[in-house]
Amino acid sequence: MSSGSKPPQVGDVLDGRYRITGVLGTGGMGCVYRAEHVAIRRPLALKLLHPEVEGMEGISERFQREAFAIGRVDHPNCVNVSDFGELEGGALYMVLEVLDGVPLFDLLEKEHCLGWRRSLHIVRHVLSALAYAHEAGIVHRDVKPENVILVEQDGDRDFAKILDFGIAKLFDDAHVEAGSPGLTQLGVTIGTPTYIAPEQAFGQPVDARADLYALSIMLFEMIAGAPPFDAAEVVTLLTMHATAEVPRISEVAPRISVPQEVEAMIRRGLEKKKEDRFSSANEYIAQIDASLTRDSLSPALTSGGAAPDLPERLSWVEGVRIKAEDVRRTLAPVVARAVTEVQAIPKRRSRKEILGIGAGVTALLAVLLVAFGSSSPDYLPTRTHLPLVAPKHGPEAEAAAEMLEQGQPKEAAAYLRSQRTKVRKEPYAQLVLGHAHASAQRNLEALDAYRRAISLEQSLSKDKLLRTNVGLMLGKKEPRVIDAALDLLGTLVRDAGDKDAEEQLVQLASSDDNLHTRQRAMAVADEVGVGDQIDRLNAYQLDLKQGDSCSDRRDAVAKLRALGDKRAIPALRQAQHRTRTEGLLKRKTNANACLRTDAEEAIQYLKSL
Repeated sequence: MSSGSKPPQVGDVLDGRYRITGVLGTGGMGCVYRAEHVAIRRPLALKLLHPEVEGMEGISERFQREAFAIGRVDHPNCVNVSDFGELEGGALYMVLEVLDGVPLFDLLEKEHCLGWRRSLHIVRHVLSALAYAHEAGIVHRDVKPENVILVEQDGDRDFAKILDFGIAKLFDDAHVEAGSPGLTQLGVTIGTPTYIAPEQAFGQPVDARADLYALSIMLFEMIAGAPPFDAAEVVTLLTMHATAEVPRISEVAPRISVPQEVEAMIRRGLEKKKEDRFSSANEYIAQIDASLTRDSLSPALTSGGAAPDLPERLSWVEGVRIKAEDVRRTLAPVVARAVTEVQAIPKRRSRKEILGIGAGVTALLAVLLVAFGSSSPDYLPTRTHLPLVAPKHGPEAEAAAEMLEQGQPKEAAAYLRSQRTKVRKEPYAQLVLGHAHASAQRNLEALDAYRRAISLEQSLSKDKLLRTNVGLMLGKKEPRVIDAALDLLGTLVRDAGDKDAEEQLVQLASSDDNLHTRQRAMAVADEVGVGDQIDRLNAYQLDLKQGDSCSDRRDAVAKLRALGDKRAIPALRQAQHRTRTEGLLKRKTNANACLRTDAEEAIQYLKSL
């Protein structure tokens, strides 16, 4: 497989040894396939570069560096690499162990926060892997919950392994020839904005302490349920890493108390200057061990005696009845204005002041709640811990929907992100978040939110705006967006038996004009068990016309022959005579020279049937 060629399909055998059996996930550089060794039938994961990025300058070198980096980290808390090679045409692949576990990101989505003891236990595993990597001269540079998976090992259900050294940087870069283009140059930001160190955010040189900063962000989030810094715009978020004061955990999560020593340890890991952080992962581990083994630790005080959550504040209005439509119509604009005011607060104000304003908004909501009391039969009875409006339609979702209706998609998304711990399990809130991201052209984020919404409430897959937005995304020219949209359709078919999604997926696989969309849709359809409905004759004839290279088109010839359908003969004859214009003299040559013999043999074979 070479640059621009099609991705492998289920059933393909790569390098004569690895059979593709499915897709595990897609990242910025490549796709990870589920595979098996053809001889010993051992399951494994195979990572392959995206065809569209294979030819980009430095990408292949970075991929090789990833394999080299992971190969040097032979540690129980790090994913194992068993092979690395190059396919015919120059495409690089890497073979990794298949991990049967739970991504930390998914665990946080489910449980929100993990408790400080459990969080330290998990982070200690990650630090152990980082310590080994750092000693081998490697900085991970993308430590985040998505890259940590928890497996059960030796009775430990939270045995953590760190994944994806895709942007790993080696300390010992001396082997890179002088004058060669650097894979990561000064002034280029690489990493995930939420977890990026200040020096990394602005493209400055990084070392192992950048990983320790990212890990501290992750640890803060595991305990508090939200990261210390969050913003809708990437530039704002990067600036916060560099300049904003680190909030206390009690400011982000008033109900959570942690020992003062644990809080101090995290804050040390989040120092702006790398010289002020832990000097090594081993030093960080020693501090964690001291915290976990000490018999008594003084609990950290919450800031100013933080107020309880809204349901407890409203417990004194037990029995009051509220009309849902009145609450939606009246409270949503109030919350929207309050959010706008909070966003407009000058940056010189502290986070504590901002949280104080938020508490004021909460109190105002309580007053309005009482103001709408009534005994009319069409009013909803309320009690402590009951949502302010209809189930699954909390006030946060309604407020965001109001912002969206007012043409403020970015503000709606920012507001829902600020309420992350409250809306994680609200399907309607996730649906609104998807609509907001889609309106703001953040397609991958939109699809991710839609996926969460549907996983919480399958009926939301019928939402007309969701379907419209997914259809529009499938018309984009961005392969990653197309792949994510098709994966969502596949999920609807497999998990919900959605006939509309099934029909759309089959249609895309059979006749979509975009080569990448059509072939990816076919792979997804095969994975979810509806591949038998695809019009493969039409699809392969389109492949024969649109294949990026003569070699790709020759593959289409082989598939048409295998179908055994004589209706393919005209297309095969036409392909034999396809020409292209070359040179200043506009000379015409055969564009399909490499497949003429194959096409003729296919024609004769089909005639003989």
